[in-house]
Amino acid sequence: MSFIIRQLTKRADGGDIIRTRTLVQAEISIGRGTDCDIQLPDLAVMLRHARLVRIAASRVSIETTGGVPVEVGGKFVTRADVDLADAPAVDIGPFRLSLSEGEDGAVAITAERVIPPIDTADATQEVSIFSLQGAMPTRRRLAWVGALVVLVGLLLIPLVHFLGEGRATLPKDMLADAARPVAPGQAFGDGKLRVPTARPAATGGFAPDEVWSSGPLSNAHASLSNNCGACHTQAFVSVTDSACQACHTKAALPDHAAPARLANGRMPETGVMAAAHSAFNLPQGRCTSCHKEHEGEATVMTVAEQFCTDCHAGLKGRLPDTAVANVPGWAKHPDFRATLVASPSLTQPVFARTALAGARERSGLIYPHDIHQSATNAVANMARKQGFRLASDGSLPCSSCHVPDADQLRFKPIDMEANCGDCHDLAFARDGGTLRTLPHGKPAQVAGIIRDFYLSQAVAPRAGVQRITFDRRPPGRMAEVEAAQLRLASIGDAQARARAAVADIFTGKGLCTDCHVVTVTGAADITRRFAIAPVTINDHYLPQGRFPHGKHKSYDGKTGDAACVACHTGITRSKAATDVNIPGVTNCRECHGAPAKTLLANTAKAGDSCDTCHGYHDGVAPAGVLPAGHGGGARVAAAGHRASVARAAGFGS
Repeated sequence: MSFIIRQLTKRADGGDIIRTRTLVQAEISIGRGTDCDIQLPDLAVMLRHARLVRIAASRVSIETTGGVPVEVGGKFVTRADVDLADAPAVDIGPFRLSLSEGEDGAVAITAERVIPPIDTADATQEVSIFSLQGAMPTRRRLAWVGALVVLVGLLLIPLVHFLGEGRATLPKDMLADAARPVAPGQAFGDGKLRVPTARPAATGGFAPDEVWSSGPLSNAHASLSNNCGACHTQAFVSVTDSACQACHTKAALPDHAAPARLANGRMPETGVMAAAHSAFNLPQGRCTSCHKEHEGEATVMTVAEQFCTDCHAGLKGRLPDTAVANVPGWAKHPDFRATLVASPSLTQPVFARTALAGARERSGLIYPHDIHQSATNAVANMARKQGFRLASDGSLPCSSCHVPDADQLRFKPIDMEANCGDCHDLAFARDGGTLRTLPHGKPAQVAGIIRDFYLSQAVAPRAGVQRITFDRRPPGRMAEVEAAQLRLASIGDAQARARAAVADIFTGKGLCTDCHVVTVTGAADITRRFAIAPVTINDHYLPQGRFPHGKHKSYDGKTGDAACVACHTGITRSKAATDVNIPGVTNCRECHGAPAKTLLANTAKAGDSCDTCHGYHDGVAPAGVLPAGHGGGARVAAAGHRASVARAAGFGS
């Protein structure tokens, strides 16, 4: 028994494709499944829909296998015996099987897809049958209703509520925080500014104008979350600078530079952005040009690095008289220029901004770092005998003199009594159980105390008084030598001894000359004969930047003095206080902006954006504090230099 199967399909151009195959078997299967002898791919056909069996020479039987009937001769049946001579047709879903006698007694079956009469209806009519168009308003009507809802619910009601609230009351604690000047080196979000708590929500838990909010406020403005009128003082008008300055006064956040110079140095706007800003009255330089709100927590102070480099990359081209170098970015940042003491003074020291290469500073102080940081000389030996805390190599640690301040930004002022007095003793005589010492930084008083000491011994000598000399003496007979030194024959002898002792203190080896430059005035009065050059100790060499030392306690695995020396590389070899041991920009790039020291890493080890080191609202430098054109960081510089001047009085007169 054999079956000749012809399957007809239509081409895209309407032509027929006929695939013919012959099967020699007793019966064939018909269905949607790929394992059927005649596959009819349509969901209206079951996987195994029917089977066709030849029961006589010209007679076949068709029987459904899944219970779903087929159409034979206009009737739906589950089984039918048909005569091939009648050329019967079997309809299964959208397909028609035409049966006839084939060659050599085979059963010929032609399978093709046909279109039933019900599917010839217009497609749009079928869509309308299942549409809700008759039960719903028209789309035009829905559009008008939606527009009305938006107009009333999202515009008119919030606007009435906004106008009815009146002028917003600003939280007192927030005003106090905003009016407090930012400390030198302090940045928003560093934990030193208190984050205000949000005001309770409006009565009922919702205010209509909240629908206008484009996102949550930053944590710095959290207390204004339900107080839109605090910033948006006028409806349909962008937030103005005056609204910001109601809290952030210029005294707390001064201008970056003089307004006229800011305007001249700013990059001119062109194109579409310039037209849009002009049309909506949004000039450059507004507070909101940089500080964007409604973008999530801790974002209002976020300023893109491009904001800085847009101006500073070509600043000299727009401000030819500026002393600020062009800075296109961290990768091409010029080397630092340190602000050094050019002329020390007790009241008006002069500072000069100088390139680091070959820079020298005139602080008025004599201080060799190499001697004080040696691990083998007399200084180290004295420190060990007195039980001082030493570095790992046995030398005096940097922290002996450089004590971090409370904010871990810089260091406390150097004080002679606190930092130097343990080694540089100013005692000059022992009077019984009392140790007489000389005041530091007051040469006239020093000379007067020495003079009065010798005169009192000449007029009313006291037993048990010993003078402590500042020179080395040979061992043995110490009491006899000291007694002989204080054995005075007359007032004239006492005056001569006093003059010699004063000269020895100011010009001899030790005491004053170890650290200070002493000049001889030639005055007849012994109390005015010697003067000490004024000293101004610089505590902020890079006033335009901030460097929190507390965050740099380790470097590449090094801690303590090793971390200090890793940056201040020449300090252990420095033989004079005129040396400037400030690291340059190359040293900073080893961590900031450099890739991590791993094989495949490409992320920076530390931040390299402009605000990592620089502030913006630092104000304009006071006259005489910094060179002309050196504007940024003046507030920090002035504070540091005023502190230097104040403590300079303790080093000279």
